[in-house]
This record gives sequence, structure tokens and C-alpha cells, in this order.
Amino acid sequence: MIWLARPALVTLLVTSTMVGAQEPVKTNGADIGIAIMGTIVNKSTEDSVALIKEDSGTVKAVKRDHVIGDKYKVVAVTAQYMELITRDSKRFFVYPDKFADLVASKGTGPQLGGPSDSYKEEGFERNKGKITMSGLYRDKLVKEDLAKVLMQATAEPYLENGQIAGFKMSQIDEGSIYEKAGVRNGDIITGINGQELNSVAGSIALMRSLKGADHLDIDVKRDGIVQKITVDVR
Repeated sequence: MIWLARPALVTLLVTSTMVGAQEPVKTNGADIGIAIMGTIVNKSTEDSVALIKEDSGTVKAVKRDHVIGDKYKVVAVTAQYMELITRDSKRFFVYPDKFADLVASKGTGPQLGGPSDSYKEEGFERNKGKITMSGLYRDKLVKEDLAKVLMQATAEPYLENGQIAGFKMSQIDEGSIYEKAGVRNGDIITGINGQELNSVAGSIALMRSLKGADHLDIDVKRDGIVQKITVDVR
């Protein structure tokens, strides 16, 4: 979900500002000491955010004009890469590992026919919209596997009357936690535990506050109808 969002996390491609004439270096970030864990892309490049992890282990959210390591200035955050520029006008397109072999163009990602009504594995079970999981399963998701979870789907701000009214899911990976939870490409996550997802910053803050939650009520709009996914940790 936004949370995690993706990874990157997002189908809307924002055209980056091309600065200087040098051919950009395409990289997964390892050579400059960072890795992209996820992105939230808005229509305005100023509001688009990339979640990065530095070699030191520090995780931070960056957006346009942020300077990384006193050397790389963020020019744009897009659906597939983050564009950086140095003082000598050398440009870098930093891709998550998942997209490192792609050119910078809009992709549709894997399309699923839709999850079945139920799914079960050790520590996790779903019957239609009701999910139960163990505390160990949840903790592994939000701690050990968080970077991977962020890369398993895309969350794009969904607008109604010019205002954010949720986040539209796409590029959901087969076998991902999103598919296991019954989320489909095209679903719009509109609220969690009664709180509307109506801003990027507010949604990120909400996701952070819910990492250790034992119960979630997730409002999902599908084909114009709002449905609910409930998650209980036992």
C-alpha cells in the first residue's frame, strides 16, 4: 500500500527536467551509496517523494531539490527512477533494482486476473475480505521484508475534483502480500481505520503509526463500490 507504496512505487510517469547535455548514467544506486526502497509520485514533481536507504543504513524520504551526500541534487522523482545531478552537471537516473534493466518509459507491469476468494499459508489466512495473521508474520513484513514489500506494488495518488481521494494500486506482483491480501490492480485504497487517505504526507504518517497495529479496517473502492478488508493480528 503506500506503505507501501513503491514501489515504487507508482504508475504515473512524471517527465523529468533535462539539465545539461551529458548522457545520464543509469544505475541502481549502489555506486553512489543509495538504494531506492519506494516512491510516491504525484502529478507535481515537487510533491513526489522517494524513500531511499543510504549505505550507512539511514532511511530517509527525499524530494525535488534535496541534496544527497552533499553531492547529488534530486531533480525529479518519477514512477521508475529518481533523477540526480551533480555540480558539474553529470546526471544519474537511479532505478530500483526491479527496474534497473528498463528504459525510462511508462510500463504497465504485470497484470493479474484477480485473486481468488481465499489464501492460506503459515501465519497468514484470508477468507474473502477477512485476513488473520500471526504477530510474527506481521513483524517480518514491516521489519525484515519492508524493502521488498515496498517494491511489490505501485500506489498512485487518485484525484477526485482535484483533491487526493485515495491511492490507486497497480503493478501488483504475483505472489506479493498485496495479491495474498486480495488487492487487485485498479483498486483504490481510500481509508484505513476510519482515516481518509487525502494527502501524501498524512498517509505516510498514518502508515508509520500502524506498523505495530493488531487490527486494520482498510476501505477499498473497486469498480465504484467501496469494500472493506479487515486485518487481525493474533
